[in-house]
Amino acid sequence: MTPFLKIAVGCVCGLLGLGYLYRPDLIERMNAVLRDCLFNDAYMALERRKWGMFFLLLAFLFLYMGWTALER
Repeated sequence: MTPFLKIAVGCVCGLLGLGYLYRPDLIERMNAVLRDCLFNDAYMALERRKWGMFFLLLAFLFLYMGWTALER
């Protein structure tokens, strides 16, 4: 995985994590589109904070890996 791809994945995960934490209405609209294949309404409503923190931690991981790879 290239460093720039890691940074891009980290940014996407960061935005998704912040969306879960601060703008759940946007996530609910995305959920309406993807409901049949990925999400369950009750699960998303109950686990919103856990998913948000998961995506933020994943974002920091990818950003760190990309940043350290760029410095080499």
